[in-house]
Amino acid sequence: MNLPETYSQISSHQLDSIVQMLATTMEARDSLQNILDTMVNAVLVLSPDSTIQRVNQAACSLLGYSRDSLSGRPVEDFFSDDLSWKGSCLIEVECQGAIRNREAWLINRQGQKIPVLLSASVLQSRHGGIEGYVCAALDMSEHIKLRKALQSSRESFQAIVEKSADGILILRGNGKVEYLNQSAITLLGRDEAEMIGMPFGFPVVSGNATEVDVIRKNGELGIAEMRAVGTIWNDHDALLVSLRDVTENVRLREQLRQISMEDDLTGLNNRRGFLLHAEQELRSAERLNAHLILFFMDLDGMKRINDKLGHKFGDQALIETASIMRQVFRKSDILCRLGGDEFLALSLQMGKEDRTSYILSRFEAELSRRNMQPGRVFQLSISVGSVLVSDARNCSVEDVIRDADAAMYQKKMARKCLTENGHAMEMV
Repeated sequence: MNLPETYSQISSHQLDSIVQMLATTMEARDSLQNILDTMVNAVLVLSPDSTIQRVNQAACSLLGYSRDSLSGRPVEDFFSDDLSWKGSCLIEVECQGAIRNREAWLINRQGQKIPVLLSASVLQSRHGGIEGYVCAALDMSEHIKLRKALQSSRESFQAIVEKSADGILILRGNGKVEYLNQSAITLLGRDEAEMIGMPFGFPVVSGNATEVDVIRKNGELGIAEMRAVGTIWNDHDALLVSLRDVTENVRLREQLRQISMEDDLTGLNNRRGFLLHAEQELRSAERLNAHLILFFMDLDGMKRINDKLGHKFGDQALIETASIMRQVFRKSDILCRLGGDEFLALSLQMGKEDRTSYILSRFEAELSRRNMQPGRVFQLSISVGSVLVSDARNCSVEDVIRDADAAMYQKKMARKCLTENGHAMEMV
């Protein structure tokens, strides 16, 4: 099988993003399966020994099996002999980290060979080991029919293209539209009379796949994946352009990014997001010969708030703590809800001056201002520990977090002593 690039209708960028986002979301979230099931592409998540761990609904439909029937089976069972997973794909994925848009044949429950475009990527652990693989496949059966129609005649081409869910246009050498199907009319939000003979309006390069913003006549914004290939139309050179509506996929891609990197309640980085950004900041500090300050914050009395006032007020306390952090720290600082009632803030400092005391005083002032607001149901109390990293060359993020945690614990014990002496703030 050797398909023209135009008819593949699969975005390397799109699948790459999906694969990468899935790879960063392997610490299972309840919503992961629902997101997978909304995807058009078949997705299979494999263990290190290439047995199937998770599939989406598109994969079940493509292969003709239930989700339970696929779970635990070797993925090799569904590859035809001409492209062996363990014989060729697995080796290439492990060597290169990923393969993209590889033409392959999968075998469904009825024994039929289904042509697909296959992309696969290694799932890496935090320490660089292989936790498994993610495969994404797109059924190419209809696209092969389209290719055969093009090879036969213009009439057959139009008959099938008019039924295609993807927008298809023919552009003359001067870039003006000579033909478009109904799906293109719907996607672009323009009548045929408005398009024929008019410039297409997008820069088109044969062979390249790009995502373009489509503004319809009613002002609605959509996103389309565009591919083009040279062809012959009415005995003249022309460009065949395919447009695929990927608005929903882009939304899902952003949702996956947020799920993998963001704390749902506060909107701050979660632990995974913080570790990723903090590692980059550590390397920047090393390169710039700058220093870092890590603040470890623990919200005191969370159990008391939850027990006496309810978890709604406990959530409010966490959200308010995040709000104080945003007020005190710079936009360039990395803020995180580490989990439960623990928070982190990492600040890159270019000068030689230690600004720890200044930042802590600002934090205490903002905390005091919030507590003095009228009508409060509870008082916020936050223990803060900090660590100054003056030499980032021999540091790890986890080590710095541990040291800041220890510093915070000392502050918390000091606060506890004050509580025992009757100086702590009580709930109002």
